[in-house]
Amino acid sequence: MSDSLNHLDILVSEKRKLRSRKIKLGEIHHQSLADLQVILNVSKIRAMELMAMSEFRSIPSIGIRFAQNLISLGFYTLKDIKGKDPAKLVDRLERQLGAWMDPCVEDQFRLVVYYANRPGSPKNWWDFTTERMEFRQKKGYPSSRPKKPWFKLKAYSSANRIHAEGEDTKKDLLKRLKLSLEFMKKNLQNRITLAELANCSYLSPFHFHRLFSNAYELTPFQYLSRLRMKEACRLLKKTKTSVSLIGSKCGFENESSFIRLFKKEFKITPLSYRKSKIALN
Repeated sequence: MSDSLNHLDILVSEKRKLRSRKIKLGEIHHQSLADLQVILNVSKIRAMELMAMSEFRSIPSIGIRFAQNLISLGFYTLKDIKGKDPAKLVDRLERQLGAWMDPCVEDQFRLVVYYANRPGSPKNWWDFTTERMEFRQKKGYPSSRPKKPWFKLKAYSSANRIHAEGEDTKKDLLKRLKLSLEFMKKNLQNRITLAELANCSYLSPFHFHRLFSNAYELTPFQYLSRLRMKEACRLLKKTKTSVSLIGSKCGFENESSFIRLFKKEFKITPLSYRKSKIALN
């Protein structure tokens, strides 16, 4: 992904216009293309980009970066992706970027194609890890696959998303942010405050929040919520621990809060998820 994809970020002026019409970011794709152009006073292609970002991010576990990747391949709606071959889409993206991608990217392609054919599915990208591994064990990768790994691309470096003078400063700040990630992982069951995360990174709360959001493209608490939800999914499938205790172990305030947030994230209750045939990696 090139730096040119940064233009896909929604502008403050666009957010302001949406708020004035009481349109949430996650509801942009429910507007008509013509109406969105008028509301935001933007070109057709800009309206298409914003609608695509909104629709793609409505899929469980799909984030900004992968939504941008889909747009870079020329997809603007789920209808465009319906019936596509996930493996071929991975090959296209890798050729375009000139680097091989993290295997979870293929899992995300598999999820998106699946979702395009089955709208409303509660599945997440990690539900396709086993399928992808089995496929690659049988088929392997194209001989023309790029040799360069994705993490050597400038756009994929967390440090390069940190605005600071000098490479050494960027690397130092990234190391500090990683301390907060370790703190999150070790304290999922506890109430975690912004001040605690900032303190373990040796940064002020304001500076920490801004740097973290730039580096990981999620706010600290969005990132923490993802960690908690992933651990909750693991416990639901791999253990017989009660839903209430799982919620407590993963840091949710109470059982009702855990169920409500889980359903909001995955479109299914924790108990239904446990009973379903949806498999984790």
